[in-house]
Formats: sequence, structure tokens, C-alpha cells
Amino acid sequence: MFPKVFAVFSFLLFFSCGPNSELGNIDFTQHVDSNNLRIFGKEDVSLEFLNKVAQSYGAMFQDNQKIDASMRSKYLMTSKNENVYQRVGLEESHNKNERYTDGFPPRPYRHNVTDYIWEMNGGGKDQIGEVIEHLLHTVTTVILNLSYPNDWGYMNSSSRLSLAMQEAVDKGVYDISSYEEMKGDKEAYRKVITQEYAYWLILAEWDYYVTAGKKEVGISGNGEFTLGTPSDIENNLPLGHQLYLDYVEKILSIPDKNLITSLF
Repeated sequence: MFPKVFAVFSFLLFFSCGPNSELGNIDFTQHVDSNNLRIFGKEDVSLEFLNKVAQSYGAMFQDNQKIDASMRSKYLMTSKNENVYQRVGLEESHNKNERYTDGFPPRPYRHNVTDYIWEMNGGGKDQIGEVIEHLLHTVTTVILNLSYPNDWGYMNSSSRLSLAMQEAVDKGVYDISSYEEMKGDKEAYRKVITQEYAYWLILAEWDYYVTAGKKEVGISGNGEFTLGTPSDIENNLPLGHQLYLDYVEKILSIPDKNLITSLF
């Protein structure tokens, strides 16, 4: 199944740099490319896992009748021209050393980045959730924000993203109380609550809560975001649903669940 994925979704190229290179000196010793996103791995991340992250991202770029070619092209060019990248690290190493996340990849890759993806000891739903969540953070908080700042700007309280998020908060769907302690840093607070909202929204529109291990017993979603199916979003969050239709559905495809499950 893997060869088909490589052929259809993306061209992945692995690079390893020697110990005297700039990349080696700052501890990012490998990377793969997928759909104009450079995915850097710390030296202790397995190449197999790094390639699986790239395959997961590539699975979001199938062609279908809903894709707007010009919007996808703009998205991909923004990712390339703005040097957007994704970091991948080993969870065990991070747990042992709080400075594990220090440092940057080589230039020009600097500030157009958000979270790490952690390679975990076990696979399954937890690992799927880890990969999909943080890829989508990069999609929304970085690339869509750079591509369409008026609608996806997280610091703009009047952006469509902000208004859709507030709709979910006001209707009791999205509980942001766990982020209260971040309010002292307005930018960090706005970034987190909007990127988590966008992640939950897309996960529900993709009907991925079960696959990603995010569904809680008794509800379609979970304690932070209670709605977890496409029909739930369409029927209860019209602003969020329309934001998804106008952007996400026209640029990304829903990654095949069987493929993602087989990877992790």
C-alpha cells in the first residue's frame, strides 16, 4: 500500500547531514519534504516515523471534485515561499530534557512554525491524534493564516476564524477554560485557543474523532469540544461549517482512515 501512497500523494526526499554541518550542530539532522512543507526531525527521531509524518500530510492532498486548484496552488506556494516547516521530536527525550526543543533548523527556516510532533513509544490512536493534530495546527495557524490573513488571522477578533470560534464558545460547544492561565500573554492565548478550535472543527468535519482517539463516552466529541461529527457541525455551528467549506474543503482532502491507521 505504501508505494501507491508515495506515487499519488507526494514526493518525499530524505537528507542526512554530517556532524560538521550547520544542521548537525543544531541537532536537526534530517528532513523530508511533502507538498512544499519541510519536516525536520531531531537526530533521535526514526527515519521511518519521519516518513510516516510526511505520508500523513501527503494524504491530505488527494484530488477530488471539491478541490479549488487555484486555492490549493496559493496555499502550496505560501508554504514554500514563506519557508513554513514542521518540527518532529522524540517524546522520551523531551520528557528527560526540558531544553530539548531549543534551537532552529538551518536558515531560512525560522519563525513560520508552531508545534512539535512527538514520536511516541507506542502507536495506535494516541500517535494518530498526535500527528494529525499538530499537522493541522501548522495548516491553520501558519499556512492559512499567512495565505488568508483577513479570514484566518488569529489576532484579529473580527476574522472569520475568530468569529467562528466565538460562536462555538458562546454555544457551550468549545470550553476554553483550561487556557485561562495564558491570558497574560495575549498573542500566545489567541494563538492557542484559535488553533485548538480549528483543529477540533476540522477533526469533526472529517469524522476523525474515533480514529484519532478523541471521542469520549456518551458524546460525539469530548469535554473540550463536544461536537464530533460533520452533521453536528453543520447543524449547530454555521459559521464554523461555512469556514470549513470555503477554505479547508477546497484545499485539503480527508486523509484515508485505512491508510492513516496502517501507518501508526
